[in-house]
Amino acid sequence: MHREPCPAARPTDRPEPRVTLGEVVRAHGAALSPLSPQQRRALAAIATCRTPALGGHRSACDSCGFSVVSFNSCCNRHCPQCQALAQARWIEARQADLLPVEYHHVVFTIPTQLHDLFLHNPAVTYGLLFSAAADSLLTLARDPRLLGAHTGLMAVLHTWTQTLAYHPHVHAIVPGGGPSPDGTRWVSAREGYLLPVRPLSVLFRGKLLAAVQEALGDGRMAAPEGTNVRRDLKRAARKKWCVYSKPSFVGPEHVLRYLGRYTHRIAISNGRLVSLDNGQVTFRYIDRTDGDRPRTMTLPADQFLRRFLLHVLPPGFVRIRYFGGLANPCRKRWLERARELLADRGVAAPPAPLAPKDPEPWHELLLRLTGVDVTRCPHCKTGRLVVVERFEPTNQDRLPPARAAPT
Repeated sequence: MHREPCPAARPTDRPEPRVTLGEVVRAHGAALSPLSPQQRRALAAIATCRTPALGGHRSACDSCGFSVVSFNSCCNRHCPQCQALAQARWIEARQADLLPVEYHHVVFTIPTQLHDLFLHNPAVTYGLLFSAAADSLLTLARDPRLLGAHTGLMAVLHTWTQTLAYHPHVHAIVPGGGPSPDGTRWVSAREGYLLPVRPLSVLFRGKLLAAVQEALGDGRMAAPEGTNVRRDLKRAARKKWCVYSKPSFVGPEHVLRYLGRYTHRIAISNGRLVSLDNGQVTFRYIDRTDGDRPRTMTLPADQFLRRFLLHVLPPGFVRIRYFGGLANPCRKRWLERARELLADRGVAAPPAPLAPKDPEPWHELLLRLTGVDVTRCPHCKTGRLVVVERFEPTNQDRLPPARAAPT
């Protein structure tokens, strides 16, 4: 049975990156130890992505006879070479849900005092982070003194900075308003303003710290060895937590495209990697503390990979979630009611794009969503590539056996 390659594995006109994360992993990944099972699986997938280990095929142009070999992708969600089609599908689906109102970009962050606890219990703490952020925002939005509306939000978990440091936070996209509690009218937020940030930050801090203490008390979370969790929680409670809220002046589509770069990939793209020389990895980043100036950073390869592995997600963890009116069980009804109430106010929503009746072939879908025609011959630009030979996966080892597992 042949494995269908990820669309990103097909040849395109885009220039190849000078160095890829897979090359770094193949050269230096074996020296890393100990690793958790999910970290090993991520490295193994990245190391073999688009290599003979996963098999592939040879395509020939039906016009000029040009031949090109393509190897299959790993389709791992941590791989920077994969998930292009899944990302484009997500953006298209979310654009169909957008309402003709102002949208706001809200970011919830946590202080550094909680980082060790989050790293030690990622599956539980990330879920609590989502719930605390969503509950805080929806609670204040329902308050008649502030907005008085039943709104919704879509949220995405990020755990990294531009330099791959550990920094868990949640990005949320929120419509500027929602149906009234009785569902009879649309309540709009003031232009350029959603909710007061300071009360939102205080409520978020209280909800998350209370949930963390409850999880520690009932055994769902464990304290990292050698840390004083009680002291860290007290220090975190005394700090001002950063909650950022800003309207999207260029439209919600811009925020969707920004989040779409990270919804199906983790931490860093191959386009930011500059070089791999003498065991040193150089990559580009944006210095947020210095006017968003572009800079480069050079790290030893093992330290670079260690930073990357900080952001490998727990098995089965869902990092894109929906709450309130946009939650999966009620999204369709909430959007229909919202569009009806907006139409009563004379605000008509643009018609949603019609999906094809028959399932689109993946290469046609990729062309429609991204403009990339993977069937066009890169040599003559007119012929079409046709698969003439397939290669079975090889049996080469991906990474050596694990030497030890972390606690």
